Amino acid sequence: MGLVFSLLWASAFVVGKVALQYTDPMTLLSARFLIAGITMVFASWVRGGTRPFTTPRLWRDGLVLGLLNNALYLGLSFWGLRTISPEATILIVSLAPFITSALAMLLGAPHTVLHFIGMGVGFLGVYVVLSARMLGGEDHVGMFFVLVATLAFSFGTLWYRRSATHHDAVTLNGVQNVIAGLMLAPFVQDFVGLVSAFESVPFVISFLHLVLGVSILDFLIWLALLRRIEAGQAASFHLLNPIFGIALSWLLIGSDIHLSDLAGAILVLAGLALIMRASRVNRPTRSGRWRLPLHRRNKTS
Repeated sequence: MGLVFSLLWASAFVVGKVALQYTDPMTLLSARFLIAGITMVFASWVRGGTRPFTTPRLWRDGLVLGLLNNALYLGLSFWGLRTISPEATILIVSLAPFITSALAMLLGAPHTVLHFIGMGVGFLGVYVVLSARMLGGEDHVGMFFVLVATLAFSFGTLWYRRSATHHDAVTLNGVQNVIAGLMLAPFVQDFVGLVSAFESVPFVISFLHLVLGVSILDFLIWLALLRRIEAGQAASFHLLNPIFGIALSWLLIGSDIHLSDLAGAILVLAGLALIMRASRVNRPTRSGRWRLPLHRRNKTS
């Protein structure tokens, strides 16, 4: 699940760069969120009628997550994507595990030294991959927008993990997308241009991928991950985004793959292995208490 999530998540920035050649970020995202949200709300209504939508907490969580995960995170990311490369965007987004883990730790989530070592190794892999590709000249304002977007996404991750996992995933994702689409609607700049963009086959393909593959499928995978593992551990899969981003760039636009890419990929996979190992050591028991590492259990027994 984590691998599929990371692959689709990275593809959003490569495909999004193509779509932004035809329209502005706010117009693109508002249309994307509204179409994806209405689709999921309709699917949820067919399955359960109006009952799922009568819960006040659903609308509260949909409002918060629509603001953090959609309007701010993707809105600011795509705004920055206008002036910086997809590689730089993916690198900054890959900071999400560190921000999420730091916030989770402040809120009392358990962490081990092994977990931090894995995060460090994974980030080193991200740096090795992208440092060789970033030749300088990136727009600092665009990079700041993406950094703020990543911070918003980290807060959204923790909010869902702690307050919203009880909602039906399709219903919640639909509501938050509709709310985000309405939030961005006042900032739409070129609706007529968006309509004419659908005459272009590359735009249609990229738009459908963003709606179906990312806003619907990938966000549902993300919510499922957050139901299964801790927020910081789930966010660790963002470390794979640069690897998939470069691979997709190679497949779609013929970018070269360098030795540094392979070295970085090995480091990222090693970091993920350490993080998953740490999560098994630190898993809660049936009694609700967290496991201690083996040597610490022996000392206290």
